[in-house]
Amino acid sequence: MFKLSDILSFRSERRITSQPVLIMSDSYYGENTMSKRQSNSVKSKILAYLSKDSAYNTLTAAKMQSVYGVANPSATINELRNDGHAIYLNTRTNTNGDKVSFYRLGAPTKRMVAAGIAAIRLQGERAFA
Repeated sequence: MFKLSDILSFRSERRITSQPVLIMSDSYYGENTMSKRQSNSVKSKILAYLSKDSAYNTLTAAKMQSVYGVANPSATINELRNDGHAIYLNTRTNTNGDKVSFYRLGAPTKRMVAAGIAAIRLQGERAFA
């Protein structure tokens, strides 16, 4: 992998004044546009799974990693929460005595709604205009 300093020194040696010779991909600078698009589709698939009306509408972190290929399930859930979805983490104990944590989609509590309205009002906006 080339470093930015290598490219700049190459430019100065060759006295190139036009565009750089080596075009770096977005992933070199920490931004991968393909994964952002994929992340949006994965987030929508996870949200669709959690929104199902059937009894099996909960997801564990292991299932998110294996089925949807999510590297960091808690970060994905946090992004969905920031988008305004009320996703809860519940913990149960199996018959083997192992604790299993799983995510589920629920209705926001009155306390959550009140906190959201208070945050909007702190920004100087009216909640219900």
